[in-house]
Amino acid sequence: MEEDKKTTVSVIPDIITPASNALQANVPETMKQADGALSSIVGLFNNVVLYSVKKANITFKYKLEAFEDDLKQKMKSVPKENIQPPSTMIAGPTLEALRYAYDEKELREMYENLLASAMDNRKSPKAHPAFVDAIKQMSPLDAEVLNKLVDLRQVKCATITFNIKGTTQIYSNGMPNYFIAELYGLADPFLLSASLENLNRLALIKITDYGLSGIDYNAMMTHIYVKDREKLFRDNVKEDFEINLAERAVQITNYGEQFAEVCLGK
Repeated sequence: MEEDKKTTVSVIPDIITPASNALQANVPETMKQADGALSSIVGLFNNVVLYSVKKANITFKYKLEAFEDDLKQKMKSVPKENIQPPSTMIAGPTLEALRYAYDEKELREMYENLLASAMDNRKSPKAHPAFVDAIKQMSPLDAEVLNKLVDLRQVKCATITFNIKGTTQIYSNGMPNYFIAELYGLADPFLLSASLENLNRLALIKITDYGLSGIDYNAMMTHIYVKDREKLFRDNVKEDFEINLAERAVQITNYGEQFAEVCLGK
């Protein structure tokens, strides 16, 4: 154990100091004023996120430098008088979570945005501690879907079912529970539906049980994916069935809007 401590002490200055000096030479004076707050976070990142892997993983030095550079870039436009050390309620859990998500670009970006917001006293009141747990429960696909939905603000969604004629039965694997045409092509529609359910569970979005007023939903019935699924089932099942559509909508919640501003930079 004593040997590990000596190794850690000797390695950190060799990595942080040259990286910091190199970056300082290429950042404006405003960023140099923020060095105290930044150095604190970068040091924590080194010890919390990288400690367990740095002796075995030769990429840890790159990750440390990349993290510091990312954070400096995100803070570059923040006036020096608005820079503050982040709350430990945000910084601690965020850095701990980064240990497991650093290699996932979409998730890493959200964590870094959250840290940067917590270091800006104009945004820090909106940096809710619950955002850390929300990101921890998201996949990279969830991040992509949410990013797209924030741009759309609200969008029509449908629950399309293949109902066996003359019965109340449906083919549960006929169509995903929720289908949004604007998301088609981003991933398998069943994965997209699961993503929507998760984002709804996290209260970042709301899936309504009613449609958008004045919007035509009929075109969704002729979407290429719906027609392909219909053909697949008509070719492979014996029972005759009909296709029904229940109108829905997906809306960003107030909590989701705040999350998007802080963690997605929207």
